[in-house]
Amino acid sequence: MRVVFCGSGSFGEPTLRWLTTSAHEVLGVVTQPARQAGRGRKLQATPIAEVSAELGLDCLPVADVNSSEGVGYIRELRPEAIVVIAFGQKIGSDLLNLKNCHVINLHGSLLPKYRGAAPINWAIINGETETGVSVITLNERWDAGAVLGQARLEIKPDETAGALHDRLAALGPAVVEHVLNDLESGAATKVIQEETEATRAPKLRKSDGAIDWAKSAETIGNLVRGMWPWPGAHSHFEQQGKPSQERVTIKSAEVVMRTPEETTGQGRRPGTVLEDLSIACGSGRLRLGHVKPEGGKLMSYEAFARGRHVQPGDRFVKG
Repeated sequence: MRVVFCGSGSFGEPTLRWLTTSAHEVLGVVTQPARQAGRGRKLQATPIAEVSAELGLDCLPVADVNSSEGVGYIRELRPEAIVVIAFGQKIGSDLLNLKNCHVINLHGSLLPKYRGAAPINWAIINGETETGVSVITLNERWDAGAVLGQARLEIKPDETAGALHDRLAALGPAVVEHVLNDLESGAATKVIQEETEATRAPKLRKSDGAIDWAKSAETIGNLVRGMWPWPGAHSHFEQQGKPSQERVTIKSAEVVMRTPEETTGQGRRPGTVLEDLSIACGSGRLRLGHVKPEGGKLMSYEAFARGRHVQPGDRFVKG
């Protein structure tokens, strides 16, 4: 099929690379414009723009794909399919209604669960043990089109959102290939999503990463994994006898539960550093793995504790 690819984030990179080696023809790529990033605020092209340049593909960076420039570019290419992955823009009616053109999207969840901008993160935060990817038809509603294909994946117990993102992205080529082949042959089956089973996965905010130590160790552990690498689960560290606090982002943590008292959280103030330097939670406790102090580099919790002379009774508090 003659394909136009619309994407910005790295989630679509494996599928775009596969498309260029497949029997399908990539006519062009549409992506978001370059944006300022990093401490130097230098313009940074999207991952898809960089891959397109590497592969020698024609690429249009455009702030609004539904503008006359965006629609005109795609219409002139006369695609038979538009493949949308992590694009960051909503496809409007002019493109959805192109004659003899299928508009499909690869989404990082088993729809109708986790519709929205951060399905991978919220699946981990909510303690899911399985997720996957879905290819759907696009319509005027976010992530609500008919399902054309899916692939499932088990979430590993210690997996971060960043690691799961990459494993799910790697599922994209096979599912998209299956769907494109079925669309081309007329064998595609459309399964309407069950609205009563739909759940939301809204865009993450930095404030979503604030740790409430009164929650269970398991719940906090899921938050830590689901928030890495961005925006990061964070807390403020305060030492006994010192008025200042230090903001700390936590990359990894292990859930520890041993005694009945630890299971119930009795007699311990949540967030308190215990004798073995683990952290008391509402129930259970966490042994931190790697942390990143504000303005500092990622380090082991052991190094953090040594450098600050962390003692039992010091606390991590919600900030």
